[in-house]
Amino acid sequence: MFKGTSMENRFNYLLKNIGVLMIANFSSKILVFLLVPLYTSVLSTTEYGSYDLAVSTATLLFPVLTLNVVDAVMRFSMDYIIDKKSIASIGLKFISISVILFGICIWILNCINLLSGISSLGIYIFLYYVSYAVNQLLIQFSKGLERVKDMGIAGVIGTFVTIVTNILFLLVLKLGLNGFFFSSILAQMISATYLTVRIKVWEYIDVKKIDKKTQHEMLIYSIPLIATAVGWWINSAADKYVVAFMLGVASNGLLSVSYKIPQIINTLQGIFTQAWQISAVKEYGEEETSKFYGNTFSFINLLMCAACSFLIVLSRPLAHILYAKEFYVAWQYVPFLLLSSVLNCASGLLGPILAAKKDSKAMMWSAIIGAVANIIMNIILVYLIGIQGATIATAICSYIIYAVRKRAVGKDIQIEDYFTIIVTWLLLFVQAFVESYLSIIPIEVVIMAILVIVNIKGINRIFFKIKHVFIH
Repeated sequence: MFKGTSMENRFNYLLKNIGVLMIANFSSKILVFLLVPLYTSVLSTTEYGSYDLAVSTATLLFPVLTLNVVDAVMRFSMDYIIDKKSIASIGLKFISISVILFGICIWILNCINLLSGISSLGIYIFLYYVSYAVNQLLIQFSKGLERVKDMGIAGVIGTFVTIVTNILFLLVLKLGLNGFFFSSILAQMISATYLTVRIKVWEYIDVKKIDKKTQHEMLIYSIPLIATAVGWWINSAADKYVVAFMLGVASNGLLSVSYKIPQIINTLQGIFTQAWQISAVKEYGEEETSKFYGNTFSFINLLMCAACSFLIVLSRPLAHILYAKEFYVAWQYVPFLLLSSVLNCASGLLGPILAAKKDSKAMMWSAIIGAVANIIMNIILVYLIGIQGATIATAICSYIIYAVRKRAVGKDIQIEDYFTIIVTWLLLFVQAFVESYLSIIPIEVVIMAILVIVNIKGINRIFFKIKHVFIH
């Protein structure tokens, strides 16, 4: 624990983990990001939409079929008094059961032809689920063991495999959609293999070591998080289903590819959240906890807002580079998705605080409220204004989830200049609207200037922290 350490040491510990994950993941994610032109030139909008729908289906069922046990694996692994062998064995038990259940689900979907766009991809979706499930278990267990460097290296390996196999399967062998699936499956399998060897996971697996009391406590914690995971999925993927059903799979292909630019911010969010999860749990209950939480929230949110504003301006130039042929029109859906990513990050930063308290019910209710609002707003707005309605609905519902979580966290976090944060988000909303509907760059430049002025105190703090870290 951080007991007896200064606020500075706690923040430096967080920065160290962020730095490791940033070096390991961000540069590699950029390389995958640059492969978007390959996807959009080789695959049709329908093929890309089918792939995205299949992956979304697998990731939706994962927390349900596993009872979201991987989150409990991470959280309970950080409790030093609990036997790690029991935790890992419990996690593997539920992952194994979920694989069987998922196979049955895919068989049923094929029989009733519920999702006609992906019904012929059953074997690929099944293999994707198996590789995804095992990889997620190992990532969360590694995080619980604080093996941050190993997590980062596993991410780099997965990215390298993705790049090589995408080029091989799509350009050389011309396997099309099947090759795209093979690439994703291999990347996750090899990443999981690396983590298995590095943490020597076989030393933690012993079915005889499963403690019924520990399993019961883990399930009490994780089961409410099923709603949280499904809620997050709905907020990020329900729009694709609504668009696919109301406007067609090709339209979903456009919406899906528009998520590729916001993926830059999502990558940042993932890095910050992974490092923050460890610090939030370790820090909980110590002196000045709420102040440390608040300072960290403000620091990360400002970085995310700056990246969002910059990328909104670059929406069309990046689309020219990344989106080939008929995919180019997807640029207009990017700005509101960027804003949504910022709000999701804010919610994501509050989640680990609730996790540290083991208050999974609060996370559950925020997800349920956000999910219901998202589905209703998506149907209404997609019907009224088409694909853009889905992006606006996603942004609004991201804020709803944040607001519910902020209320639940309460006094456990003290955020200075909270009014400034709200004003910044509103300015980003205006900038997203201007870019999507007016495309007047001078207005956006003015908005960015106002953003800098409003956040000048926070910007000065960031430069001071960076200077202090490098000097010391």
